[in-house]
Amino acid sequence: MMLLRLYAFWDWFWYHRRGKIKYRVWGFGIEFRAYASNGNLTIWNCYGSTPEAAKEMALFRFKLALSEDPKEQELIHRGDGFALFREK
Repeated sequence: MMLLRLYAFWDWFWYHRRGKIKYRVWGFGIEFRAYASNGNLTIWNCYGSTPEAAKEMALFRFKLALSEDPKEQELIHRGDGFALFREK
C-alpha cells in the first residue's frame, strides 16, 4: 500500500504537475500495450507490434480524447472510496 502511494506521488511530482504526459509500455511476446496519462485523463489498451507503435497509438488516442467535447456525466458513489461515472 505504501509503495502504491509512493508511485502516485512520484507520478504527480514528475509528470502531472509539470503538464507532461506519462507513457508506459508493456511487452507481451508478439504484441505491446501502452497507456498514456496526464493525471486527469488516462487512455488504456493501445496495441502495437513494436513499443514505438504502441506509444504512438496511445498518443493518438490521447489527443483524440482531449479534442472531443466533454459529455455530461452523472456521478454515482460506490463503496471503498471508488466512484462510478455514467453518461447521461
